[in-house]
Amino acid sequence: MTNGYHSRLTTVLLAGAASLTALSLTAFSLTAAHAQDEGLPPIEWTGSNGSTLTLYGQLNMGVLSYDDGVDSESYGLVDNANSQSRIGLTYTRRFGDWEFENTNEIGYSPFSTSNASITNDSPNADDFEFSNSNIRKLDFAFSNDRVGKVSIGQGSMATDGVQEIDLSGTDVVAYSSVGDSAAGQILRFSGGGLGFDESLSDVTIGDAFTDYDGPRRVRVRYDTPSFSGVTLAAAFGRDLLADDDDIRDQNIADVSLTYENAFGDFETEAGLGYYWQEDSLDAWGGSASGLHTPTGVNLTLGFGAGSSEDGPDGQWYYAKLGLLREYLAWGDTALSVDYYKGDDFYVAGDATSSESKSWGVAAVQNIDRANTEVYLTYRSYDYSDNVASYEDGAAIFGGARFKF
Repeated sequence: MTNGYHSRLTTVLLAGAASLTALSLTAFSLTAAHAQDEGLPPIEWTGSNGSTLTLYGQLNMGVLSYDDGVDSESYGLVDNANSQSRIGLTYTRRFGDWEFENTNEIGYSPFSTSNASITNDSPNADDFEFSNSNIRKLDFAFSNDRVGKVSIGQGSMATDGVQEIDLSGTDVVAYSSVGDSAAGQILRFSGGGLGFDESLSDVTIGDAFTDYDGPRRVRVRYDTPSFSGVTLAAAFGRDLLADDDDIRDQNIADVSLTYENAFGDFETEAGLGYYWQEDSLDAWGGSASGLHTPTGVNLTLGFGAGSSEDGPDGQWYYAKLGLLREYLAWGDTALSVDYYKGDDFYVAGDATSSESKSWGVAAVQNIDRANTEVYLTYRSYDYSDNVASYEDGAAIFGGARFKF
């Protein structure tokens, strides 16, 4: 690294530390205000017929500092694309052995780590426009302990979350989709002779650092009852909220197998799934996470592979080692270090292959009485292809997530 890079990185680290300090003080004030509470109660109403209406949501924002190898920039407050801000309303009612549930959820993050970049360093009017992409869930479900669960509407496909299972406690800011903390940032070509603007490539962090986890779509989904911790799910649908007519006409189907159990002091979760989208993508993959509850030591592994209609076959691998303990009376403290490697997720111009590598460290402090998590992460991004050379990127992101 050059001395200039070290200088910029120091600036990024100081900015991240300052933002975390400010957020920690805010969280401490929240904790003091609710010192007599055992966490904030849910916002819900119960009807005379036994139905329940629950209002829920979260606000998840922070300050991002990013060094692209040539310049560094700070953005705040920005929404955290790892787990965007949202609000939802759930209605549940039992009919004998059956339960009906309707969930309506809207996400709203006009200026986010998913779109903040050196060419978009502050919100503009277009960012605040409401679109179909803000609709996360519009779902109707009927479930029975013996029969299983049928879901109809906009909601999770069967593979949603299968490649992102994580018991570390740091997944609010660090998980297998490692690009989310700086997804909008643009990679720079390396080498001399290029001007400031000319050195910007067409490759973003979100393009090159991702996974094949399933999406939310308008679908029909069925989940079996759990058999010794094993659940099978299958779904069929379409992306009816897409702006492109061709995409809306594509059929989508997927299937997943998930497992959740405890063996003495060990908690385990795992999943495996296959996803197909007509004329677009075939993908499969999974993840597994284990936690030793007495020590808090945990391990998470993930992998995936996909074949795209418009590009080469891609694959990714992910590993995380974490520690989850209650060092403070406020709540659990989670620490983790992780590593990601991806091949051929994105190829630009005349390139035919690419490699994405990332490592990161994360810390999350839970403040139970205020329903809040305060977090800080550092992540390095290294991208290359067989045609061009790119500068490494480095991100510091500190923030807080408040749930209600």
